[in-house]
Amino acid sequence: MIDLDKDKLNDLVGMAEEVGQVGYWRLSAETNKFQWSPRIYRIYGYRLYPNEIDRVEALAAFHADERDLLNECLRSAIDRREDFHLDARIIRPDGSVRYVKVAGKPFPGNGGPVTEVLGILVDITDYKRTENKLRRLAETDALTGAVNVRRFESVAQAELRRGARFGGEAALAILDIDGFKGINDTFGHLVGDEVLRVFVKTLVDNLREVDIVARIGGDEFAILMPETKVADAIIPIERVAASVRSLSIDRENVTLCLTFSSGVTQMTPDSELRDVLRAADTLLYRAKKAGPNRVEIFGAGDDRKQATS
Repeated sequence: MIDLDKDKLNDLVGMAEEVGQVGYWRLSAETNKFQWSPRIYRIYGYRLYPNEIDRVEALAAFHADERDLLNECLRSAIDRREDFHLDARIIRPDGSVRYVKVAGKPFPGNGGPVTEVLGILVDITDYKRTENKLRRLAETDALTGAVNVRRFESVAQAELRRGARFGGEAALAILDIDGFKGINDTFGHLVGDEVLRVFVKTLVDNLREVDIVARIGGDEFAILMPETKVADAIIPIERVAASVRSLSIDRENVTLCLTFSSGVTQMTPDSELRDVLRAADTLLYRAKKAGPNRVEIFGAGDDRKQATS
């Protein structure tokens, strides 16, 4: 162990706080109040530096999903002498979010009950943002920003498991841009890429936040609509179709007007994903033959066509 005098040790602690974004805290079991190092005040976004912070006030800044867990960890540290560490989110007074790692260790007084809990709070916001960015890059199509095939299959499988557990259903649509090959051949891939980006943005803008838009082929896309019966899926699909038809992309004195064909089917709790995809793809093939600008829907044992024009 390095032997350091108090001043040098304080300097090292200050350096660790600054470089590592680490704050130190102490919770008194008797008063139920925290004492914080300066870094924690900055992580919290507090401008005032009171000597002590009430436990309720300190925990109130944490995201509601983690507040009770952190409170239970502190209670277990005092009552059962249990160390703890967890990741959490702090909501600052200005509404911004900081991701933190919290760790605590109980200390009994003279071998008796725990008198205090000492710990650290580390600001890991930059790390989390980088991690989330890398995850998004790994899960999205680089050109359009839509979910990629791997992520789509993972989400769809999770939706099937959720349906098997709770009895829910979901609708699945596969879409294909009409005449896209002709656009590429006539105007080139740069224009084709722009069409794909505009198309995906239009889909996302006209669907719910819970709906998943995925690129599963060159100009082929899938939409997963949780908690949606196939008969009700035609409403958002028609809304998307109307918005797509209203698009106009001007290139070389030519205005490109887009339409798409689609097959829509139901995901039930006993479905296999490959079977659902095959069914939607079959319906898409029928729509393309009868189209363009057409949707075919399957549900409740019947097969019916719905023109989008």
